Amino acid sequence: MELHIGKYEVQKVLGKGATGTVYLARDPFSGKEIALKTIDPAVFKDPENGEVFRLQFLNEASLAGNLHHPHIVAILDAAVQEEGGYIAMELVTGGDLSRHVRADTLLPVAEVLQIGFKCCGALDYAFQEGIIHRDIKPANLMMAKGARVKIADFGAARLNRTTTTTQAVAMGSPFYMPPEVVEGKEPTYHSDLYSLGVVLYELLTARRPFTADGLDALAGKILHEARDSPGSSTTSCFARCANSLASATTTTATSRRSWRRPQSSSCRRRRSPRASST
Repeated sequence: MELHIGKYEVQKVLGKGATGTVYLARDPFSGKEIALKTIDPAVFKDPENGEVFRLQFLNEASLAGNLHHPHIVAILDAAVQEEGGYIAMELVTGGDLSRHVRADTLLPVAEVLQIGFKCCGALDYAFQEGIIHRDIKPANLMMAKGARVKIADFGAARLNRTTTTTQAVAMGSPFYMPPEVVEGKEPTYHSDLYSLGVVLYELLTARRPFTADGLDALAGKILHEARDSPGSSTTSCFARCANSLASATTTTATSRRSWRRPQSSSCRRRRSPRASST
């Protein structure tokens, strides 16, 4: 018997996490394949975190049909009920960037530069729509056909048009958290730029700028330690990446500048330095 969720015909499981499942599904009216995110009904009933998860799910569902940008995963439809719900999203089949933060899988420097530029454009668009993502990390940056990057998972987003929903939602991932958020201040567009800068640093070097054994130690490093340079290279492309990272991950939020489009051919076919295999 064929499984249906809402109007959608479920074809197979794409992934399963702690709070729910993502299915490959088909819209019977358009015939298009979509990604269908569902949440386990038990998650909403969790006495400790159930309300937070519900608010995150509602947060993302509320964006259905509201964000239209080539580098943001489109949310097509959503339904949230007392014991569960689903979010129908654009299907992106190229995986996420967490696959490219190891020394043996780093992307070409030119591609990282383009990823940064495209994500800045998408974040700027979202900000103009009153939205701050708040959880930029490699796992939330998806790769579509043609090396097109798309930002996903706006569950932790702050929506300026609503306040009650977002205040209770947990903020981001610790390694990518900007200093002002560590200090308990409200996130801004510049906070997303910082997180993106950390991601790009990781894509270039296969390491994070700050690591620690515990959250308190990590917070201390983010607030007080100087970030290491991502490395050196003879290519002007890599130098531009390093300079842009320095401006994106500065401690002072208002000093952060958006990633810039490469202006010369020096970035073409150049690869980032690889970590030694020994």
